[in-house]
Amino acid sequence: MKKKTLRFYATILTVLISIAMIGSGFLGYFFGGGIPPVDSNSNSNQTANAAADYQARKVRIEAMVQQAKVDPGNVPLQTSLGNEYYDAGGAAEVVAPTETAGNYKHAVEAYQNVLKTNKDPNVMVDMATAAFKSGDNDLAEKSFKEALALKPDLYNGLANYGVFLANVKQDLPGAIIQWEKAQNIALNSTDKDRMKSLISQAQSELKTNPAAKGTSNQNPNPALKNTTGK
Repeated sequence: MKKKTLRFYATILTVLISIAMIGSGFLGYFFGGGIPPVDSNSNSNQTANAAADYQARKVRIEAMVQQAKVDPGNVPLQTSLGNEYYDAGGAAEVVAPTETAGNYKHAVEAYQNVLKTNKDPNVMVDMATAAFKSGDNDLAEKSFKEALALKPDLYNGLANYGVFLANVKQDLPGAIIQWEKAQNIALNSTDKDRMKSLISQAQSELKTNPAAKGTSNQNPNPALKNTTGK
């Protein structure tokens, strides 16, 4: 469950930044203390560690791919493979950008294999987010709608569909509707506050530019993923 939450909230942070350019990286500047100095050695170590983790993930993925060839009908395996490819896509954005889209496309393929026999709306949302990150916006929108038709009160589906509407469709009013629904069914104060922040910033953007439907950023960087468990 923890890993699912981290995936999802990475996306929420993206939208907070893409809509209003206000995020954790700006707090020190606006509230005192200035911008903290950059530790080049720390950044270098983090990059090296991220690259090593990405290569290790690729090894795990290859082992799972070979296992899936032997047992193609193994739904848990296909689900895990989709999750691994999705996380690899997020990691590749930092350490291997040219491999990003390919990882997300493979995630879509794995989730499609799951959905052949298991019409799980959670998996549909995962596939929709992977499709979004791979550039297949038609599949993303179709999958979001199918998931929410099956389960209208799916918090993560509502929240992520709002992200999609804001960033791809440039439809902030539509995104606000989804986030308000998610806020109403959120099970804890943290989730409610995250939706409240998104709604507030989207409303501020609309007040600043009433003629605009939404944001101009159609390609946010962090991953959009959350619902499929391990």
